[in-house]
Amino acid sequence: MGGFHRWLLVLVPVFVSMAGLVAANEDPPAPDAVASAIAEAEATIKQASAQRALWTSAEDAMRKARRALQEGNAAMAVEQAHLARQQAELGIAQKSYPLFR
Repeated sequence: MGGFHRWLLVLVPVFVSMAGLVAANEDPPAPDAVASAIAEAEATIKQASAQRALWTSAEDAMRKARRALQEGNAAMAVEQAHLARQQAELGIAQKSYPLFR
């Protein structure tokens, strides 16, 4: 049961922050905010990759963020970049969990 509680503690903040992104203002983000979100996500993904802790969901979200940026959809780019960063951070955090109980 302890493992379940640990995952609950990790996943609840992720879902809350994702809900905040969906409910956020419909105004497009500023170009600086988009560039910052992409850069932060890429740096976190690079860090997770170096630690061999990169989740495929982080890679997928980063690909979607780049594609959205190319297509001019800044809001989607920021949303996917935030998701990529969160997934990469979770992968890094997972390394501190014990392998077996």
